[in-house]
Amino acid sequence: MLLSALLGTLGSVSLMAQSTNVYSQNAVGYINVTIQSGYNIVSCPLVASPDNTLNTLLPNSTGAYKGWKVYFSTPGQGYTQIEQGTKSGWVAGGTNTINPGQAVFIDNTFSSNVTVTFVGQVPYSASGTFTNTLVPGYNLVASVIPASGDLHTNPITAFSAVKGDKVYVADPVAGYSSPGGIYSVSESGWISDPIVPNVGEGFFFENNSGANETWVETFSVNP
Repeated sequence: MLLSALLGTLGSVSLMAQSTNVYSQNAVGYINVTIQSGYNIVSCPLVASPDNTLNTLLPNSTGAYKGWKVYFSTPGQGYTQIEQGTKSGWVAGGTNTINPGQAVFIDNTFSSNVTVTFVGQVPYSASGTFTNTLVPGYNLVASVIPASGDLHTNPITAFSAVKGDKVYVADPVAGYSSPGGIYSVSESGWISDPIVPNVGEGFFFENNSGANETWVETFSVNP
């Protein structure tokens, strides 16, 4: 089944960004992601070719992203600056990956927004489920598939959490811990819900349960 044919059946769940066209029965498509000036949490929910390295997703051989800083996450610990754009590439070689389900912090040091395009296949699972393991502490994550919607109520990306867990969303100026950008879980559910990441956008998840938690998404590109 064409992925575009599914769009009409998902109601308020947006499977692909509005600017996305799907042009193959193999669920190959592209997404346009606007990276604002300042801090962003960015993901790539597509399997790119030949890989999902920074060199493939954000090629910088001509200095297109000179001065940009990219922060990769260490699960449970937070993030560290791994890459910085130069006039001819990435300082650390651009070999770090942004696979579906992962996210990175990008500091766009330009004064204006930049739109980047990611091209690839929608991740495939024979069982129709995708599991993202969230370790105790901080996790920089995103939907494994190109879907958006309320993290808690979206029937595809339904996100479970326990009391004390927190989600931090990005703020272009302050980073992620901006006023109004932190959503906690109380005994009765999310505080300040809804949390609605866009396609190609990630978030910090603070797992305070003391044990691994799982984010299970259910979707199949097959008929």
